[in-house]
Amino acid sequence: MPSILENVRQWRSYDWSSRGSEWCEGYGGVENAWQHAVLPRIRSFVPTGHVLELGPGYGVWTDYLCPQPARAKAARKAGGDALSRQMTLVDLAPNCIKFCRKRFGRKGMLYYANDGRSLRMIDDESIDFVFSFNSLVHADLAVMREYLLQLGRKLKPGAFGFIHHSNLGEYSEEFGHMDPAYEHWRGRDMTGERFREACREAGLVCIVQELLPWGSERFIDAHSLFVRPNPGQRFEERIIHNPDYFEQARAGDHTAEAWYRRTP
Repeated sequence: MPSILENVRQWRSYDWSSRGSEWCEGYGGVENAWQHAVLPRIRSFVPTGHVLELGPGYGVWTDYLCPQPARAKAARKAGGDALSRQMTLVDLAPNCIKFCRKRFGRKGMLYYANDGRSLRMIDDESIDFVFSFNSLVHADLAVMREYLLQLGRKLKPGAFGFIHHSNLGEYSEEFGHMDPAYEHWRGRDMTGERFREACREAGLVCIVQELLPWGSERFIDAHSLFVRPNPGQRFEERIIHNPDYFEQARAGDHTAEAWYRRTP
């Protein structure tokens, strides 16, 4: 499985000329991915105050979420001039942070290159929403667990998070005869169940987990929506298998908006 060191080497030497848009081809492009895959799943949580993005790469999603989004028209469709008042980016590849700092500037933005697992630079109870998409699928269980344990402190009470991560470990019995091309460099020991367990350990609740196929019929990926409950709040876990994920996104089907409707 990709280690932290292997991830650093991979993303330092990666050809970022497309800025990460190449991973949106299956959706019909970046704009379609945002409008029909990402935004419907997070619409209840933006606009908001302080957004933490883990693994922004060259900022393909930061472009929509930051306080001065280049795509202001797309941001306004979500209900405001910008989707955050403040944004912090954390990435283990220094070149990614350097590029994002140049691209998005300083106003309302903070940038940190970390060691691949630490969030010590983030104040406790300072984050309104944490977001990661197309990045932490390459993280193993140890990294994901460490991030979640810290997010249990960094999120404000009542705040939410959305993380796209690996579920490849669900197919560990097939590793001996699975074509490596179908693994897509996912964290091999990471599963949806282990994510939910780590949430519980951190004092978080994974309220919706969508398991989805990526490059084959196997559900090797997961979208997990979680919350740090306020005192006395109770949430249930809900698990969804969505074999039609890409077809829905390409067709503009916003089924995911029924996942969770946040109330005041």
